[in-house]
Amino acid sequence: MKDYKKAVDYIEFLKKTYNLVVSIKDYKGFVYDNEQLEFSLRPYLAHTNPYCMFVKENEELYSRCLNNNKLLIEECLKKDYFFHICHAGICELIIPIKENDTVYGSINISHFNIYPSKSEKAIENTFSDTRKEEGKRIFKTFLRNVSVDSSTIIPSLELLAQYILLLIKRTEKKGTEEELNIDIILRKYIISNISKKIIAQDIIDELLINRIQLTTLIKQSGMKNLRDYINTIRIELGEKLLLETKQTPKEIATSLGFKGYKHFESVFMEKLKISPEDYRKYYKNEKYY
Repeated sequence: MKDYKKAVDYIEFLKKTYNLVVSIKDYKGFVYDNEQLEFSLRPYLAHTNPYCMFVKENEELYSRCLNNNKLLIEECLKKDYFFHICHAGICELIIPIKENDTVYGSINISHFNIYPSKSEKAIENTFSDTRKEEGKRIFKTFLRNVSVDSSTIIPSLELLAQYILLLIKRTEKKGTEEELNIDIILRKYIISNISKKIIAQDIIDELLINRIQLTTLIKQSGMKNLRDYINTIRIELGEKLLLETKQTPKEIATSLGFKGYKHFESVFMEKLKISPEDYRKYYKNEKYY
């Protein structure tokens, strides 16, 4: 988890330093090959600003968002970076995450105001008359221009793309020796007891380790404490249950050992910056290419 935390820390550094809106596009489903990478990058895998949420409320427009990925992949194969205006008028700087002829994903930075007339035209053509004025209002209210010169941030973003690619390739090379890793054993124990109250002494007795070893393992994973470690795994499982089952969020909260739905929602929001209901709504039909 420590290496994945480094990627997240760097994304947050770029966001705060340059006042950026950062998202990671996954075109191959690579995040699902590694649960820790998935959890680390999940908060950045979609635009969750109010304007994008407004666009995605319409099923047809949301389908256009997903189909837009095909165009991005084609451009990523040809270029090392480029600007792109989506059908709803958002202008983004795109940095491919790729190796040879394989495009795994891209880092998307918005919102640039390089082609304002094109953005205005896109908004006019996107919404019906009944939603057009509201769309314009939300666009102007919540989407701000990126103030930094793109040439200043491109080298840093290319470095980030290469680091994410390194994490992807490392996942592909992992072998069965991973099963011997104590972190894997600890995760399996927590998952098998996820609906119960899990305390440190139970883990120590089950894994035949001491308290210092447990504390060291948790710190190496990038977590603050045992509760944070357990809640991280609970939210990972919660994501899957929201996408793969018809259980209500309240039922999911109970099955994962949370005190109640409000507790589940609070931790979910803290980890992923989106509510369980919105997560299910916007990721349920997510597609990869």
